[in-house]
Amino acid sequence: MDKKSLLAVLIITIVILLLPTYYGLIYDEKDRTPETNQSTNTEQEPLKITPVDTEKSVIPEAKTVKKEKQDTVAERPEITDVEQAAEEKNISIETPLISAVISNRGGGKIISWQLKKYKQGENGLVRIVDDRMNNGPAITFISVDGVYTNLNDFLFFRTDGKGNDITLVENEKITFSFFLTMQGSRIKKDFTVYGNRYHADMDIDFQNSQHLLLNGDYEIEWENGLPSNEQNKVDDYSYSEAYASMGGEIETYSISSEEKGEEKTYNGTIDWIGIRTKYFLSSIIPIEDKTTGVTFSGFGVKTDDILVPKYNPSINVNYRNSGPDRYQIYMGPLDHGVLTQYESGIDAIIMRHGWYEKTFRAISLPILSLLKFFYMFIPNYGMVIIIFSVLVKIVVYPLTKKSYKSMKEMSRVQPLLTELREKYKSDPQRLNKETMKLYKEHGINPLGGCLPMLLQLPLLAALFIVFRSTIQLRGATFIPGWIDDLSHPDTLFTLPFSLPLYGNQFNLLPILMAGSMIMQSKMTMQDPKQKAMVYIMPIFMLVLFNQFPSGLNLYYTLFNVLTIIQQKFTDNKNTPEPVPAGAVKSRK
Repeated sequence: MDKKSLLAVLIITIVILLLPTYYGLIYDEKDRTPETNQSTNTEQEPLKITPVDTEKSVIPEAKTVKKEKQDTVAERPEITDVEQAAEEKNISIETPLISAVISNRGGGKIISWQLKKYKQGENGLVRIVDDRMNNGPAITFISVDGVYTNLNDFLFFRTDGKGNDITLVENEKITFSFFLTMQGSRIKKDFTVYGNRYHADMDIDFQNSQHLLLNGDYEIEWENGLPSNEQNKVDDYSYSEAYASMGGEIETYSISSEEKGEEKTYNGTIDWIGIRTKYFLSSIIPIEDKTTGVTFSGFGVKTDDILVPKYNPSINVNYRNSGPDRYQIYMGPLDHGVLTQYESGIDAIIMRHGWYEKTFRAISLPILSLLKFFYMFIPNYGMVIIIFSVLVKIVVYPLTKKSYKSMKEMSRVQPLLTELREKYKSDPQRLNKETMKLYKEHGINPLGGCLPMLLQLPLLAALFIVFRSTIQLRGATFIPGWIDDLSHPDTLFTLPFSLPLYGNQFNLLPILMAGSMIMQSKMTMQDPKQKAMVYIMPIFMLVLFNQFPSGLNLYYTLFNVLTIIQQKFTDNKNTPEPVPAGAVKSRK
């Protein structure tokens, strides 16, 4: 490969690797015109889910600010014609998957929802709902008197009589029943928790709704976003977005500043709404087709110089006095194996952060499935990455072999190319003509060196996405004491200062990766003038990858080592003799 071709490959590689950062900094997706979706009213049975094994994880927490409610009408007195309970009482729930607390406030308001299989820091559990954030689902509406009302502001009576400390085994479920009387309307809510699921069922019934709901409309929304559960909160929140699916088409809503986000409304039947961080998701999934649209809103809060987005997506519903409206409230991991069990299509949220993930999603998902398949037989994702690196190298071997062969041929005729440049240095047109003629005589394809490498770039980009964001690597240990979590850098110690881009963590794998790149570059360098590139690119990659997950660095390091071995084998087997200089002088 000549100097220009090599430079082109390096630039394209850098661009692909920097796309996620570039997108996070400046990409602002153009608003799309809301579309109205229509569908028939079909009843759906609740989802039946079998238990799924998920791996362990790690995290810290985020300070929060309670969302400011803004009425859509002028301020009016609060509703006073209410019969409610005298005091708030909490219910503690333990299952194999979750540890939760709900309250009679709001008829099953979720106070806390923690995931037992995913760790946060040393001792804590991952939190999807955190009472310090005052986040979670809420039912809101405008009354017939024009009063904005949030049911979480009221204490419901409880009627199930099942106690306040509940423990469920894998195949059990329990339903808590609540009611409240408001302006002549009896509001009933049922909240069902399962021993083997990350979601809860929420049913709401407005009896005599004509006395309460203005035009029969209400909203079910998720308030105040999600907490961060990662050590690197900046990275975690860079993935945070809100979504809504309508007829399989997904709308995205992002907050990138402290200012209040622009409110956006889309009309149509809603499949689901959701909010994500890097590894976790909250979602509201309607069971009946009574929805009329979605409204996105939110704001940003600066906490310790970190922008915390507070998303408040809401589903607009028209109550039809035909029994309870039913919803599934999902609060769990962004695990493709778990989400594919939901017929609503919520698994489409996996690898959908930014256009770069969507571009390579078709390649990334099979890679993820293959990694999970290997893990069934080798329960260590570090070893799985090693085996996968070998497999990828075998798959791309024909391409790299052709590339090396082309580079060797270019090296063999390098003396002739040098003579041509000297002979026709004042006639560029003739130089190009004679160069192509030389390539043809020696059977050389000038793109043969870089084209096979360019064909590998989509695969490398898909691998980059998988190793950087898949939840399977979160909390996965490879070598205890060194690589304790493949989703985190393999930090040996922390520097007393922070360097731009590099940070303050001293990690070994990025250094090994850079060293393997230097060795590889020295083996392929054909032009002494390219000597600086041997060190510039690896140093750049060292700085860029220092704060990336150790699983990603482990893969690229192993891939480079295998490439070096392949080059050694190829060089020893096929080392063509260079064409002697002087042949050009006899050309006419």
